[in-house]
Amino acid sequence: MKKKKLQKWGFTIAAMGGLGGMILGTLIFSGADWSAILGALTAFIIIFVINLLYVRSKNDQTPEVDERIVHNMRKYYAIIANVFLGILFLALSALTYMGHEQISLLYLWIFVVSYMFVSGIGALIVSRR
Repeated sequence: MKKKKLQKWGFTIAAMGGLGGMILGTLIFSGADWSAILGALTAFIIIFVINLLYVRSKNDQTPEVDERIVHNMRKYYAIIANVFLGILFLALSALTYMGHEQISLLYLWIFVVSYMFVSGIGALIVSRR
């Protein structure tokens, strides 16, 4: 099965849409805010250069990931999600047992962000093995 020609340029196309949305939103809602437009243009150029280097460097037809890596990633995400949910339920049970009726949303957001951070770092390690 052949890849589509534009599939390699997905990040650049998404960045182009983001740049267009940023320019339109800035012009419609706040006039010409040149600092925001130049910041979005800089981000687009950086993403374009990175994508250009990626497309030029990959010449062979080998896939990015094989079935073994996909299997390891699925297994890792299944385990890490269950571990974090277990920790969350244990922590909420302990807090309820100690008599706390309310929990600040900040603590839940810290837990969610730490889950994303730990699972992302772990997935990076698992995908490299």
